[in-house]
Amino acid sequence: MNGHHHNKGNQQGSGRGQHGKSEGGYCICLQCGFSVTHQPGVPCKSIFCPDCKISLVRSDIPGNKSAQEQQTAAVANPVVAERKILYPKVVAEKCTACGACIDICPTGTIVMADGKAFVEIDNCRNCKICMRACPENAFIVE
Repeated sequence: MNGHHHNKGNQQGSGRGQHGKSEGGYCICLQCGFSVTHQPGVPCKSIFCPDCKISLVRSDIPGNKSAQEQQTAAVANPVVAERKILYPKVVAEKCTACGACIDICPTGTIVMADGKAFVEIDNCRNCKICMRACPENAFIVE
């Protein structure tokens, strides 16, 4: 052997995990360019763009609109600063009261009311796990 095989296992570099992207990089919105610095252990797809309401994706290049710029714009424009946090809400007509959302909710904020699921937003972490668990797609974000 000529020694080439000895270097093969060291190509990843220090601090880099699967796909070489565990540290550094950005989470960006492909629609508007909003970006935040990637936090190791937090999947980009679990972070939603404040404007477009879609999951962010991983990138080595920052977007054209950072969280700091967003915050600066909110201070300059009070209307932006007053944006309401959007929580999952059940569309009663679609709910079949199967209980899948109640079973999976980590904070127990979903209850049955009049035979339909209802989100009590006081303790809601806004994780949206309930939305993914619903077999009827009875949730909207409002």
